[in-house]
Amino acid sequence: MGEPELDRPISVAIASVPLSGRMKSRYEKYREHLGMQPLAKTMDSTQMANLAYYQLEISDVVSLVEQLNLDKNSNLKKYLQEDVELVLLSSMSIVVDQALSQKLDMADKLFLKTGSDGALFLQIAGGTQDGKPIKQSSLEIFDFERANFCWKMDNRGRINIAQILMDGITCPGSTKANPEKLNRTPDYLKL
Repeated sequence: MGEPELDRPISVAIASVPLSGRMKSRYEKYREHLGMQPLAKTMDSTQMANLAYYQLEISDVVSLVEQLNLDKNSNLKKYLQEDVELVLLSSMSIVVDQALSQKLDMADKLFLKTGSDGALFLQIAGGTQDGKPIKQSSLEIFDFERANFCWKMDNRGRINIAQILMDGITCPGSTKANPEKLNRTPDYLKL
């Protein structure tokens, strides 16, 4: 629904995982949904055994929270406050072509950055591919995970994102999943 404007790159963890079991069936459903042939028809059994996907996950959550609370992202933050059902895409499972797979295998890190056009993109860092952006069209995103926001009120009375819940637990301490609960007037003041 919206993309933040990032001052600094956000670190993204990457892991190569064999495509088997539940994830293989999810990828097959993704291919079927797009009208593509099943893997068994397009590959032989030796290729199927070596098939892998990449798991990407935001790893620098602290920096992301800090940047979401910047004044330049106030419209996005206000939008998130108004609809508590909105979530953050925190992790995704992708399949890529052979050329990009080799680049990702040699990469030390990936970063999420804001481009000159204001759109977010992934950038390879480390190895011989330093600074190369990854085109979204080259990614087959077949699975993803979401994260929720916890909100708090700062000492100036402004509502800010306190943290991002990556594992689905409830908001800790005085933070709330619904920012409207922070603005409530105590019952004893409603006279």
